[in-house]
Amino acid sequence: MLKKLSVAVAAALLASCAVPTSQHKTADSADDYQTSASDSPIKDKAATAQQVANALLKHNSPLQPDAKLAQYENLWQRIADQMTLTVPDNDDIESQKRFFIRNQKLLKIASDNAEPFLYHIVTELERRNMPLELALLPIVESTYNPKAGSFSGVLGIWQFSAGTGRNFGLKQNAWYDGRRDVIESSRAAMDYLQYLYSNVDQDWLSAVAAFNAGEGRVFKAIERNRYRGKPTDFWSLNLPKQNTSYIPKLLALAELLKNSEKYAIPMPVLANQPQTKVIQINRGLDLNKAADLLNISVAEIRRLNPGFKSTTVPSASYQLVVPFDSAEDIGQQLAALPKVKVAPVASTGRYKVKSGDSLSKIAAQHKTSVKAIQQANQLSNSQLKIGQQLIIPGLAQSAEAPAVTGSGKKTTSSGAQTYTVKSGDSVWEISQKLKVSSEQLKKWNKLNAKTQLKPGQTLTYYKTSEPKSSSGGKSMTYKVKAGDSLASIAQRFKVKVADIVKWNNIKANKYLQPGQELTLYLAS
Repeated sequence: MLKKLSVAVAAALLASCAVPTSQHKTADSADDYQTSASDSPIKDKAATAQQVANALLKHNSPLQPDAKLAQYENLWQRIADQMTLTVPDNDDIESQKRFFIRNQKLLKIASDNAEPFLYHIVTELERRNMPLELALLPIVESTYNPKAGSFSGVLGIWQFSAGTGRNFGLKQNAWYDGRRDVIESSRAAMDYLQYLYSNVDQDWLSAVAAFNAGEGRVFKAIERNRYRGKPTDFWSLNLPKQNTSYIPKLLALAELLKNSEKYAIPMPVLANQPQTKVIQINRGLDLNKAADLLNISVAEIRRLNPGFKSTTVPSASYQLVVPFDSAEDIGQQLAALPKVKVAPVASTGRYKVKSGDSLSKIAAQHKTSVKAIQQANQLSNSQLKIGQQLIIPGLAQSAEAPAVTGSGKKTTSSGAQTYTVKSGDSVWEISQKLKVSSEQLKKWNKLNAKTQLKPGQTLTYYKTSEPKSSSGGKSMTYKVKAGDSLASIAQRFKVKVADIVKWNNIKANKYLQPGQELTLYLAS
């Protein structure tokens, strides 16, 4: 069972660890930066995360067995001996050191939480030739607790927001949330950090700051310093205090771990060997039966797989984390278990809790069960708060929208259609609902980077006739993720690169950027 961190320590750590998302953009968001500074030297040098990864891996790819690394008995010592970031004399760092010295159990708690996954994270950081200090980031973010969250909606050991998680390939649905999947969210976090590193003059501290504060805020701070002829390293940037305390926390931890004897802090001990392995599953599964087969408790299999929201996993393709000493053919054994029947969830929607609502009332209104809503939202009881957003399994449209208008959409006699902005809406979210591009929506409504949407505001949009690919088919909007290329997207969706270029009016040799939207036409 996971050990619980005291409320005071958790609050101090989680005070500033939300990763911004397209759902909560401000004037300092990445989209705004790109709009207002399209000629910025930073953007000129921008690269995809995959290009950065390839460049970094030239010095260490593929990862060869290192006899020196294998000789370590303690995985934390392996991390400490490879840390390379400079820790300057700094009052904020000294203050954070004192905090961790006063809370010496913190590292032990984080170590216990990290035990099943840390070997994987360390070897992946080494493979990518990234600083080993980054293995300490989840301590700052969440004490390696996959269930950690905040009122701002960030989740998991890396504290991903919903939008940023989706941008970097983390699936989120009624039965699974990739932000809580330690293996998948660690992959996404490293992809995101490498992307940021490529856009902040290859300064890892600025990349980490952008991971926490939002890339737009840090990009603009660099741009301002460059314009004024000032240095652009992290310590020279003008960032809010809340953000500048994040780096000192990380560096304080690194300094204490690296010099544990000097500071009289017992270093946690973790065996320098893998504790878990990942197997691919392509069927529905009852985790209770899987736990019996693996000879572990249900609590332990859920600890290893915190991305699953219940013990019943529907038929789908996903990864399952199991103990490293599991039988070689454990995947085949799991496949031989009786199949589970899971009621299909055709679609999901969100419902905003109003005064007088109860779970039973909401369940009856949307023809579902209280238990299904509790599972979809990971609710431990029936208490609700006014304004709380609930995922409703099987709800295709927002319950707030009139049924005849389809989530705020109305058609006018001129062929133009309108959408009424709801609380929490962003341009990107609306464009996804309406199946138009963000740029089109901005152009039709004369929106710019600084425009703030207001609930009740009416937006106009147009549905144009859809061009067909050589094979014909339906249209979809695809949001580019780190590492994507025209070739990989074409292969994934079984279309031609030439068609993607034509449909989106882009140059075949132009680098794609994470978050960029592409229109695709798929075969029927």
